[in-house]
Amino acid sequence: MSVSIVILLICSGIFVGVVNTFAGAAAAVSISVYTALGLPIEIANGTNRLPVLFQATAAAVNFRKQHLLDYSVGLKLGIPTALGALAGAEFAAWVDPSIFVILLATILILLLTLLIFSPNRIFKGNGKPAREVRKLDCLWFFLVGLYGGAFQIGMGYVILGLTIMGMGYDVITANALKSFIVMLYIPFSLAVFMYHGQIAYGYGFVHAIGNVIGAYVASRYATRINTQFLRWLLVVFIVLTVLDLFKIISIKNALDNIL
Repeated sequence: MSVSIVILLICSGIFVGVVNTFAGAAAAVSISVYTALGLPIEIANGTNRLPVLFQATAAAVNFRKQHLLDYSVGLKLGIPTALGALAGAEFAAWVDPSIFVILLATILILLLTLLIFSPNRIFKGNGKPAREVRKLDCLWFFLVGLYGGAFQIGMGYVILGLTIMGMGYDVITANALKSFIVMLYIPFSLAVFMYHGQIAYGYGFVHAIGNVIGAYVASRYATRINTQFLRWLLVVFIVLTVLDLFKIISIKNALDNIL
């Protein structure tokens, strides 16, 4: 692995860590970088779990140090999410790569629409105080786990939507819960991809270094970061990834010319 590739993985990882700690969908950047470096889509998808695990752990630990994390609620929501992630990851590991590309591109287009037209919708809450976890919440998070195990991209938005709009938590508390829930379920989906040999460990661990740095910075200095700039940068990455998935452009060829 060349020095330029290491720098690319760490720098992109920092951006991913910052964006995912605030909300989500930055896994699209990771997928884009991995495929640009030549990884098949199914291995890029599996490898993405490695940096997400480290990133979520770093953010959850930092939120806990600031006394913003409720372990009890996190466990009640995280356990059904983990169970769903097992099944979702198994689906992603077995599905035909061409079908996975279509599904992934569809998800990215939906996320792109959300980021452009209603980026702050999920942060408004339901106007009610936070409530206790109900059985229906566990079912919803099991279904969320199915999606996260298969795709991961946008999981932050989904979890924040359920905890803020559905359960009444404020943005900061919801972000702390999101980091803890992701930290709980990612090892389950990661284990499935490891079993199927769909992890590029070198790329994943190097990218994780940047993810941890970004997650730490975001969870510690949240008020100083320009989220609007991050949002539009993420929009650019998603557009490029979709174009690349449909073979309209080749990020790999462009990256080869640069590196």
